[in-house]
Amino acid sequence: MIFVAVVPATFIAVILAANFLLVRYADAERGLIDRGHSLIKLLIPAAEYGVFSGNREELHQLAAALARTPDMKAVAIYNHGGTPLAQVGTLSLSLDPQQLADGWSDNGKDGEIQTFHAKIRRPTLSMNDPLTWVGNTPPGGESIGSITLELSRADVLARKREMMVATLIATLATLTLAVLLALRLSGDVSAPILALQRVVTSIRRGHLESRAAHHPARTLRGLEDGINEMAAALQAGRDLLESRIAKATAELQQKKDEAEQASIAKSRFLAATSHDLRQPLHALALFSTNLADKADTPSLRRLSGQINAAVGSLGELLDGLLDISRIDLGATQPDLQPVILDELLERVVATHSSSAETKGLRLRRRPTRLLVLSDPRLLFRMVSNLVANAVRYTERGGILVGVRRAADKVRIEVWDTGIGIATEQQTLVFREFFQAANPERDPGKGLGLGLSLVERLAQLLDHPVSLRSIPNSGSVFGIALPRCATVSAVPGANRPAAPGSLNARLLFFGEDQESGNNLCRLLATWGCQVTLVQAATDAARLPATPPDLMLCENNALHLALPFVRHLIASGSHPALILIGESVVKEPPELDGAHVVHLSAPVQPAKLRALMHHLLDEEMQIPAEARSAA
Repeated sequence: MIFVAVVPATFIAVILAANFLLVRYADAERGLIDRGHSLIKLLIPAAEYGVFSGNREELHQLAAALARTPDMKAVAIYNHGGTPLAQVGTLSLSLDPQQLADGWSDNGKDGEIQTFHAKIRRPTLSMNDPLTWVGNTPPGGESIGSITLELSRADVLARKREMMVATLIATLATLTLAVLLALRLSGDVSAPILALQRVVTSIRRGHLESRAAHHPARTLRGLEDGINEMAAALQAGRDLLESRIAKATAELQQKKDEAEQASIAKSRFLAATSHDLRQPLHALALFSTNLADKADTPSLRRLSGQINAAVGSLGELLDGLLDISRIDLGATQPDLQPVILDELLERVVATHSSSAETKGLRLRRRPTRLLVLSDPRLLFRMVSNLVANAVRYTERGGILVGVRRAADKVRIEVWDTGIGIATEQQTLVFREFFQAANPERDPGKGLGLGLSLVERLAQLLDHPVSLRSIPNSGSVFGIALPRCATVSAVPGANRPAAPGSLNARLLFFGEDQESGNNLCRLLATWGCQVTLVQAATDAARLPATPPDLMLCENNALHLALPFVRHLIASGSHPALILIGESVVKEPPELDGAHVVHLSAPVQPAKLRALMHHLLDEEMQIPAEARSAA
């Protein structure tokens, strides 16, 4: 505002002052020159006769009378030859008067003196007869002398200085008024505008309680009131919206808490139900196995097969429900450690080789020397579910389990030549009970929990799962894991399970007498020598030499711990199969033992394949170590 007010005023003041000075300066100069010419014109007729007659006294009196006029510095009268006839004062002019033109004027070098010069000419009388003369009157006669005057310019210069001072004072007064006006405008217009700008900026940043104060000038009172009303409306709307959001959030939180409580209750119910059903289902599996061994007619064998299939489906359902409920409850926590992939994949292939052979499929794996950082128990479950899914939905061809390197990652891949999965269904197959190729819900094709469990375990372990599939061509499931350092050799690689009789010395710890006796009878039919421990009083029945393999139900682990500690202390590394729900963290007393978990109810085929695998590992231990144990 100061710039807008001062700059135009300054420009106008300078223009007007410059014009005023130039005009007044010109008037002063013109007045001095006109005065000098007027004086010399008055002197010429009076001095004309004295110059013609050479009367110096008369000319001197004329010059002295003229010298008494204001500002007159010097007067000189010359004859036609340039000789002074009369002079008053000292002339500053050094030029020859004969060389000066008639009517010449100059202000000198220093500008203090104004000099005038005029010629005195001989007078002429017109003798023409007006009746006979034709033409103009001839000009004046020849020059008979000249007059030179010098006037002081001090009065003109003083007047110029006065005009300059007056102009400067007027200009400064104008600029002062302009500055005062600008300050008034700044106070009455700019200040309210800047205050409104600050209020608008504060409102834009979310401070809706900001208000514009009324300025005393009242120049923007309407705008201030409008902004205050707008801010009040915005604040009221925000408060109403926040209250509604808070209410909706509270309702959503309540619904969420209720849903979480319902989900937890459901998971606990499923976990408890699955746990309570395991024991009778375990006994039913043993009964059906004994029935199959004793069936001597085709109808009994067919009935035994149907019972085994039903028990397997029910056991698979209980395993899936229990695992999912444990993950949802947060009861399953990963125990990350280096895992030798070749051993893990060998166990997976050994577990599912029987079901693949039954369908005429070729199940194989690619050996690897890589190690990964993961939970071996949970990773085994993930890969096992992927392989089981591949076997279930592949009718011809085979399944390949391999490992690929990807920078600092390792990806376990399961390839199959099965029916494939359509693109629009690839995001749905990881949901519970979803089966793209089983609309009739045939239990023989699974229950739809395997891939759901894989997805949950992948999130728990931070092992992303990928899927590539082409309908009618096959699928590739991948699990990405962090890579560890490699090893030079992997013991026990590429060893198939030994068929036929097991011929092993076993030690079984269990509290349920009926299920323990049934399992012991089943193991005896496989050629095993079983020692059953069902109470602390059976400690006397423990063998003096370490058994080839130990089996223990979870609820009887307290019976096995003293014996396992004794074996570990003696330098042995016993193999132990824990039957039942997988514990979150194994007791520290089991450190040093080779512990493998097997879900209940026990499927005889899985148990036998696992025992073959563990017994083969025991055979690989050097003789010195075995004798020392």
